[in-house]
Amino acid sequence: MGKKMIVMKAVISNWIPEDAIQYLKEAHFEVFVADSNEPLTYLSELKTADAYINRLGLCDASIIEQCKKLKVIGRTGVGFDNIDIACATRHRIPVVVTPGTNSRAVAEHTLALLLACAKRLKDMDQGVRQRNWPIRDAEPPTELEGKTVGIIGTGAIGKIVAQLCRALGMECLGYSHSHNRAKVEQAGCVFAESLPELLKKSDFVTLHVPLLATTQHMISLPELQMMKPTAFLINTSRGEVVNEADLVKALQEGIIAGAGVDVFSQEPVPPEQPLLQAPHLIMTPHCAALTPESMGASCLACAKGCVAVCRGEKWPQVVNPEVYGK
Repeated sequence: MGKKMIVMKAVISNWIPEDAIQYLKEAHFEVFVADSNEPLTYLSELKTADAYINRLGLCDASIIEQCKKLKVIGRTGVGFDNIDIACATRHRIPVVVTPGTNSRAVAEHTLALLLACAKRLKDMDQGVRQRNWPIRDAEPPTELEGKTVGIIGTGAIGKIVAQLCRALGMECLGYSHSHNRAKVEQAGCVFAESLPELLKKSDFVTLHVPLLATTQHMISLPELQMMKPTAFLINTSRGEVVNEADLVKALQEGIIAGAGVDVFSQEPVPPEQPLLQAPHLIMTPHCAALTPESMGASCLACAKGCVAVCRGEKWPQVVNPEVYGK
């Protein structure tokens, strides 16, 4: 019995786990893995693709317009700011996302950054290496029990962050940029009527919102000045949710006590980025969701969604469900 005919093609920007690739192949997809953040370098492959799984790199209108066969675009995660959703929608191309698959990983990373800030781990480590033993008295760590964590965005990730923080005895205050009281309270948080209220009351502020026109630079100098001088900011959402120049100023001038950041407006971070020289700042390279467990689940879910769309199914986890019509 001969092999079944390959009827479709999937192009993948960067490495994904073998389980997801195998799923595509078993669904009779030819698979091309570019291992590149620059779609222009493999545009000839994209032009013949039915599905495009874009982990990294910019999929803008200039790319989409040239890919006439494209039936679906997939994102391994929930962020979609690197895809031109309006252009995809005009061409009736569903954009598949994988909500929930990386929630635990990102929430745990958020807690790790929060703890590292509270315990001053970066500064203490540097102090020991530089033979500055008295740093332990100059910048002592703080305990979390009884402290208030302000969670901006109480979706799947924010909800787990709240669970983890409550387990440590922290008070959880939640703010929804859509002002959804029920969602905040279901996450186990006290509802903050406004962003200023949350900022003023919190000892730690953590961000879990998508990058939208309404959330870009939602934390800038005025918001940082509302925070306690002893408070810390944690960002594992998207870099441009925070005005990075203002964060540098706040750290240099002691407006806030410190910050933990996993995401940046430009990635990789360029060597001239002032954040690299800012004091009391812990940085990680946008790795919160890169656990084997999270990567496996999100890439497989993305592959399943892309296959379903190519087969004519209305996959529910898409950014732009309006492409399906009524």
